[in-house]
Amino acid sequence: MSSERIVQWLESCGQLDLPAAGMLAALIVMASFVPVPRTFIVLGAGAAFGLRSLVIIVPVATAASVLAFMLSRSVLRGWVERQTAKRAAWRLIAQAVDDEGWRIVALMRFGGPLPNSAQSYLFGLTNIGLLPFALITFVFTLPQIVLYAYLGASGRALLLDDGPMPLNRMLIAMALVTALVILLLVSRRIRMILARKTGIAACGAVSG
Repeated sequence: MSSERIVQWLESCGQLDLPAAGMLAALIVMASFVPVPRTFIVLGAGAAFGLRSLVIIVPVATAASVLAFMLSRSVLRGWVERQTAKRAAWRLIAQAVDDEGWRIVALMRFGGPLPNSAQSYLFGLTNIGLLPFALITFVFTLPQIVLYAYLGASGRALLLDDGPMPLNRMLIAMALVTALVILLLVSRRIRMILARKTGIAACGAVSG
């Protein structure tokens, strides 16, 4: 597809009307129940609709994650337990949540290695309460969502030559690098916690 066609497509998607909002909400809900990359959806929404898309993305993503969490504790519990039994990493994460509480959920929501949908299902098997889960999901996924939507909107502005965004290109690049560094640090922290859990489990098995 040529750059001219891309520009035309972006210009045609500039209005966040009711049908477009419904389509965006449907995509976010889908990403909350099946393992599809929500990052690209948010980037695309930012490019097509700008930061206005956050009005749809943030509440819908939070509500859909809470629903997936509740389903994991009810009608889908057996299925989620079977999926977890097949994956050692999932079992370790669930155990870490029960042992260390909301901090692990916050780290995972901010930059965990599992897709958003898998996290919601898995956390439904833990002892974390519904209200703490909802608050953590909202607070700790918000920075990621805002950043990706802004990057998408910035890319649209540069491509369409709409003029500079509130931040210049250098600041946008710095924000992206900073976010990637934070995600790497959070991911490393999660791996360290899981490695420690693995070591404790191994010691327990030997002593037993």
